[in-house]
Amino acid sequence: MCVKCDGTGRLYTKVAIGACLVTACDCEHAEQARQKFEQEMADFRQRLYEAKERLNREVC
Repeated sequence: MCVKCDGTGRLYTKVAIGACLVTACDCEHAEQARQKFEQEMADFRQRLYEAKERLNREVC
């Protein structure tokens, strides 16, 4: 597990009272999380395209 992000893949930096800056960590766990997210989005886009074709309607 990464010491910087504690395995979340995200780094939180407090920039002001009540405001945090969230950035991606460069560790191996963060890279795996990004790849998983990209795969989930590709699957979602494919399902959206199939629904569009099935319903024969335009989807944004």
